[in-house]
Amino acid sequence: MTHRLIKEGSTRTGLLQGIEYNGWTITSRKGPICNSNEMDNIQKEFGMPPPEMVFGNNHVTLKVKDIEIDLNAMDALRQVDTSANSSEHIKVAYADEWTRKSRHQDVKDVVKPYDWTYTTAYRGTLNDKAIFHEAEEPSIDVARLQKQEPILFYDENILYEDELADNGTTILSVRLRVMPSCFLVLQRLFLRVDDVLFRINDTRIYHTFGTPYVIREYTSKEDHYKTIINKLPMTKGDVPLVNDPNWVSSSLPQKPNVFIREHLIIE
Repeated sequence: MTHRLIKEGSTRTGLLQGIEYNGWTITSRKGPICNSNEMDNIQKEFGMPPPEMVFGNNHVTLKVKDIEIDLNAMDALRQVDTSANSSEHIKVAYADEWTRKSRHQDVKDVVKPYDWTYTTAYRGTLNDKAIFHEAEEPSIDVARLQKQEPILFYDENILYEDELADNGTTILSVRLRVMPSCFLVLQRLFLRVDDVLFRINDTRIYHTFGTPYVIREYTSKEDHYKTIINKLPMTKGDVPLVNDPNWVSSSLPQKPNVFIREHLIIE
């Protein structure tokens, strides 16, 4: 079956790339980073300072028939916890000590009135025709994904990123690849809080062409910072591995803290 590649616009004004194949239109849009006015609007709307870098115009969109699934930064940020106790979930290693010693509550760079790690359990934005239901089987066909197949389309897209006031990093990104037999989209939240923890929240959206369903799997895994650090190979130059989401993911516990598998019927 033939496919049509899509490429419209430019990196300056907004670049749309994608593929039309087997009834699907799969696109990745990359726009400029949010400007100061857009960042101010995010703070007003969400009630929290936004991450340092927000790509609010970036989207990954999957369309088939009248069904649409979209992955974007703004909807992901809407699911960041801004409740009164949200900042207490994670503190940097020295936050408690600073709080005890300080006569004032001037530890805003360490403890903030929102989830300052920007953790989100976002799994995508659906139109009213895209209805997922939890189901145990079937699962993502890992064996098929491991086969050597031509890649018809591939892209990576960053939604937001923050250095956590030099206490680590958090980044929400999307990778997608389309092969002749299937496609896989991986949205990943990668979080490293130095001396505290590593966390990865993954949303995988998978479809084998010709089948009547789409599979979506969400996992959340985390472990203590020192536990992961102790798994570093004892060779010079391996410290950058702590910034490698793939290596960290392989070093986290195999059993996730949260696992959700859902199906979307498209026929």
